[in-house]
Amino acid sequence: MKKKGWKKPINLSLICGYCEWCKKQLLSDAGGWIVTAKKQKFCHDGKDGSCFDKFCVMKYNQQQQEKQYATNKKR
Repeated sequence: MKKKGWKKPINLSLICGYCEWCKKQLLSDAGGWIVTAKKQKFCHDGKDGSCFDKFCVMKYNQQQQEKQYATNKKR
């Protein structure tokens, strides 16, 4: 009698989400993506730089503009 055992599925790939910046599919078997504390998902290795790095630069620039606006408003 042949033993029945667990067989590992071959090439099972699940879609874990989409990049917030470039809308690329993020797959379970392909690494290279980052999840933030707010559950936002980003590509780590985009063709022209990391989507997460672009997001961080954009957020930093927004914060700098808000600070500048707040200081100009106080005057």
